[in-house]
Amino acid sequence: MEDQVDQESLIVQLRTAFLQQNLEPFDSRDVSKIRNDDRAVLAYLKNCRFNLEKSFNMMSESLKWRKSFGVNDISKTSFSEDLLTDPYLYFKGYGKHGEPLLIWDVRRHKKNNAAVNAEMKKLLAFLLDRREGAKEYQKVIMLFNMSGCGLSNIDYDFIKYLISLLTEYYPDILDNLLVFEMPRLLSAAWTIIKNMLDEDSRDAIKFVNKSEVLEYVEKEQLPISLGGTNEAAAVNVMENDFQSLADKKQVTFTQQSPPRRTTSTTSSDGRNTSDKTMSPLVITPQETLTFSVQQSNSESLPQIIKMSNNREVQVAYKVKTTAPEHYRVKPTVGLIEPGQDVEVSVQLTPGSAVTASRDRFLVQCTPITVPFKGDITEYWRSVEQGKVTEHRLRCKVVMNGSPIEEKVDHLMNNSLHVTAPAPNVADRLSAIENKLKLIEQKTEATHRQTRNTLLIVQIFLVVSLVYVAYLFYQEYNLLQESIAADIPAEHSNPEL
Repeated sequence: MEDQVDQESLIVQLRTAFLQQNLEPFDSRDVSKIRNDDRAVLAYLKNCRFNLEKSFNMMSESLKWRKSFGVNDISKTSFSEDLLTDPYLYFKGYGKHGEPLLIWDVRRHKKNNAAVNAEMKKLLAFLLDRREGAKEYQKVIMLFNMSGCGLSNIDYDFIKYLISLLTEYYPDILDNLLVFEMPRLLSAAWTIIKNMLDEDSRDAIKFVNKSEVLEYVEKEQLPISLGGTNEAAAVNVMENDFQSLADKKQVTFTQQSPPRRTTSTTSSDGRNTSDKTMSPLVITPQETLTFSVQQSNSESLPQIIKMSNNREVQVAYKVKTTAPEHYRVKPTVGLIEPGQDVEVSVQLTPGSAVTASRDRFLVQCTPITVPFKGDITEYWRSVEQGKVTEHRLRCKVVMNGSPIEEKVDHLMNNSLHVTAPAPNVADRLSAIENKLKLIEQKTEATHRQTRNTLLIVQIFLVVSLVYVAYLFYQEYNLLQESIAADIPAEHSNPEL
């Protein structure tokens, strides 16, 4: 289906249909976002497999929820001090491709604490919403730390809420959901949850242990409690902007603010220079990567980033992007010998053209004064940031000779009339809850049966001990009688 759709046309049709209805049930701030942000509209289309009616219904229900829940009005004052100073739902570290890592220490969650859990629901919505609204959008990895958890930590109501957030209200936010160190007791419950989700959400769930989690997150990014070496405190998202958070792992790109690190530019004579030092590479193109596509859902022809080493020493390079899921980049890291050139192939993946103009590329490079022949990826781990020069590239998409944004503008008169009822996932979520409750009931019944069995065994042991004591007493009496009967006659009283 996705390969046969014209995405920019569907975006315009869905947006137009939404804006033509009665907008009173929605927050005006959300309406403005739908009117101006293609990415927000595209998220609903992707989640509904580009079915316009389902996308329309999902968008309407989602935005109604946002207004009723007050998502846009959640702030620091919405939370207790305890939840802010000692959180068990927090951002800390990044995935291998720069995805912010959202960690939930499930063992600290108690399903019977209604007041705290209500705050947790609000906090989770706040974190996801702020992440989705970041200028440099990046999907998140959610990590559920399940080590040491029991049935008292499995909150059916919170699980239903979480599923709704990920499938209905923030359908494009999740990269992977890592379930860390799942206890065997809870495996059946999570299997039910996994099987009740849609295919995309189900594929995103990964059950991992301390070794398997390293496939998604570097060890130095993982907290010590998860087997990593990250000793940093949990990120206080109330005080920090996501722009500054991303700088700790992945460089972000802004249109107006100056870069934090050395940034290269190109001088009039064609040489790359920077604010602090001359760049060791000449990079082409200088400012913009232009991708040409036939349709918005088609794959682009490969574009080339050419890097020329004009230094007399080796230069290590690394290529990053704000949207790694949208591009095929080969190679992403390497070594350029003195006087040599390297070409990096960049190809836009199908379905990514509409939002590609928001994406950015970053070429990092650093000179190597001592000849190097080892693993260049490992070398980059030890490079001091002050020695890294950066060159930023914007992205542009051209379809049939015109920028894709102009193609979208020409479609603004299209509309869509939908009458299908809004989808309702209540039955599916209710089924999850019922099956989880059944598991809990069976588990409790097993515990009761085990306790009864132990009681019976204890009673049997007590009775057995009493019986053995009785036998011992009987044998003792018989022995005493036998000894008395064997006393010699001369020891008895002669007068008798």
